[in-house]
Amino acid sequence: MTPFRILQRYGPCMLGASILSLAVPLNAQSFEELDRLSDISVEEESGIAAAREQAGRGELLEALATLERVMAVHPRSANARILHAYYLCAIDDLQGGMVEIDDMDEDDFGEDVLAELRQRCPNASTEMTPTQPAPSNGQRAAEPAEADSGKD
Repeated sequence: MTPFRILQRYGPCMLGASILSLAVPLNAQSFEELDRLSDISVEEESGIAAAREQAGRGELLEALATLERVMAVHPRSANARILHAYYLCAIDDLQGGMVEIDDMDEDDFGEDVLAELRQRCPNASTEMTPTQPAPSNGQRAAEPAEADSGKD
């Protein structure tokens, strides 16, 4: 069948499908929101806080993207790397999460923190459910311990 015949035969269906897709709202962020997240993730602490907020709303892929922007600017950010590995586990990318955990140096992160992360990784997807309300006392539920920065 020639391309012309394909368009002639299926063109009305493709046109209808494309019109319907415009009527359904996309789950994409606006350019303003993306700019805001980009600006926030330049600073390590605010970027990590934004990622935690996203994860608290069940937006784990968005949280991972925010952490990746933080790590692009701050590649040695221990807390961003820990959360990134944990959130990978939470989206059932256990292999990716464990590779990141195994790539972390115990001298930088602490043996106890990495042991906890390794232990919690297989259960992270059940620990991080969007139906869990965020704690009101400022604590982060179902997240691994933060790394000690080692700067005293």
